[in-house]
Amino acid sequence: MENNILETDATTTDTLDEREKKSSEFKKLVRKTFHNSIKFLLDPLFTNDDDGDGIELKIDNEIFWFFPRVSTIICDWPEACTFSLTYKSTNSNYPCHFCLVSKENLNNTRLRDDQMVLRNKENMLQYYNNGTTEKASLEPVFNYFWNIPMHHLDLGLYRYQIEFTKKLLFEAKGRSLVDKMNRRITLIPKHLELKIFSGGLQLIALLTADNYRNIMKVIVFVVDDLLNKDLSEVYVKWNEMYLLSRQETFKENDLKNFQEAIEKWANLFIKLFVHHIVDTIHKFGTINGYTTETYEALHKTKAPQKP
Repeated sequence: MENNILETDATTTDTLDEREKKSSEFKKLVRKTFHNSIKFLLDPLFTNDDDGDGIELKIDNEIFWFFPRVSTIICDWPEACTFSLTYKSTNSNYPCHFCLVSKENLNNTRLRDDQMVLRNKENMLQYYNNGTTEKASLEPVFNYFWNIPMHHLDLGLYRYQIEFTKKLLFEAKGRSLVDKMNRRITLIPKHLELKIFSGGLQLIALLTADNYRNIMKVIVFVVDDLLNKDLSEVYVKWNEMYLLSRQETFKENDLKNFQEAIEKWANLFIKLFVHHIVDTIHKFGTINGYTTETYEALHKTKAPQKP
């Protein structure tokens, strides 16, 4: 029955003209329909049986008892905005889907902790209940995941780090170091639990989260002694931080270690960035206008050269 309703809704919207499809009411309907669909798909997983202690699944006449959970939802930026119900426009006041830092401060590496407010179910629900969602660049729709809170893990940062590394190597010695890094990757022998990148890291935009996890296993050895110790160390610190983030449970001491690992990685990454960005601007002109892309592309490809 629910399937038919969703299909009917989708068919009905096809009859709307372009003006109606761009209206705020239509956008709200699309977001609401998506989260209603998620509710329809996931609610059965969280509906306890009569005893209230898990689910019994019968396969080949054998019963398996388990507690269901949603482990990971993999998505890119627009999809993350759909799940979190934040505005998709990069020009919104708070374009980031996991924090409430204004667009003017997204590239400010000297923000204090009290200036970096994370989005969570409590503060987002408060904006929703107060009817002030626009102040947080949030769609006025109830988010299904407020009932099933999940952690946000941004693997996009790792992509920026790899892109930044390639540009850093290119600025140091041209194509030779970038080619050397790619050759090292192609020379890694095959292993059952390891994906091999036979072409090196050429098409980073096409890599999946699983690809990035495989890269994490070998990248420390790939960049070792290519440029300097800091470059190798920043990948070591990332892996330490990532492994801590994958723990199933956290004690207070674990959280303290996790925070320290995050700060060590961030400080080292910023150090690499700060030491090279000025030289890059001298050579290529201003960096990108949209600040969250700073590590992804350090300069405009068509920036005019200085005389």
